[in-house]
Amino acid sequence: MWLLSALVALPHAEAAGFQAKTMRAPLSAVEVERPLVIGKGWLEASFGYDQKLADGSWSPEGEAVAWRSARWLYTTERIDIRFGLSRSSEFYWHIPFHYVQLHNDALGTDTTGLGIGEPRFGWKLELFNRAIPTTSIVLDFEYKMPTGQETAGTYVGGPTTVSVFPMSSGQADLSAFVRGKQQIGPFAIVGGMGYVQRFSGVSQFVVEVDQYQFGGRFKPGSEVRGELSPMLQLGPIALHGDVVYRRWFEGALGTTAGGGFWDENLDLIEGSDGWSVDAGGGVIVNATRGVDFLASASVPIRGEDLTYFPLESLSPTRGVTFSGSVELRY
Repeated sequence: MWLLSALVALPHAEAAGFQAKTMRAPLSAVEVERPLVIGKGWLEASFGYDQKLADGSWSPEGEAVAWRSARWLYTTERIDIRFGLSRSSEFYWHIPFHYVQLHNDALGTDTTGLGIGEPRFGWKLELFNRAIPTTSIVLDFEYKMPTGQETAGTYVGGPTTVSVFPMSSGQADLSAFVRGKQQIGPFAIVGGMGYVQRFSGVSQFVVEVDQYQFGGRFKPGSEVRGELSPMLQLGPIALHGDVVYRRWFEGALGTTAGGGFWDENLDLIEGSDGWSVDAGGGVIVNATRGVDFLASASVPIRGEDLTYFPLESLSPTRGVTFSGSVELRY
């Protein structure tokens, strides 16, 4: 009997249905106190929407240029998933879809496109964590897969014959960032600095004119990026500002021939380097520990010309981006 009584008294680390899992790490109900990793045992799914309606671009010197008759609509419908592998690491996925529209009154064109973008997945490792107040420092490694639409249609006959927009650069990226968060009462500051290594790849939108064929090697310039986001928690509402600085280097193009050392045979695209600054802010509503609502806006402050248009990740147009999403976690 004593053995049976001991077994009954043992705690069980399990959950049924939508009950809380006892093995998962604790998670604060407010954003300002949460670390930069989601914590062991947590699964989060985020469904979001981003929209930009651009009516201008930038000159090579970074000056704002207004379009006379063109409008560019760029939207992203995205799914983000995070899973806590342990108390100090998480795995995440980002799956985007895009709907785009280019309307030009002067040319009488109204071209649209719909397709999957460039999925990304990554791993975060927390190097340091302290609670009350929260201090969190992480390493963030991410890989971008070139699996989106990269066909741009035919160039014969001029721009009025193009009916497809590429939504992928056709090459892979590998990035490494260091990010940190420090809480001070109801305030917090989140910052990050990192490097994006862009590899060359064969892209269908690169035209070998002398061979009259699509499919050339393309390598965008690698990039250095810095991010800063102050935050203020007011009850269940967190207000935040965002500043993002990007500095990228010259890209290159080349033929598919030339042996195994592809990048040695590429020609630099003069003037394709540059830098940009975006600023904005938003609000996070912590409805419950398992549900958050997010809304934000990002305003371009400075940019460069549209060397790689319509690839927004490489050459953003000039327009305000509005975003909204809902996060569900269990």
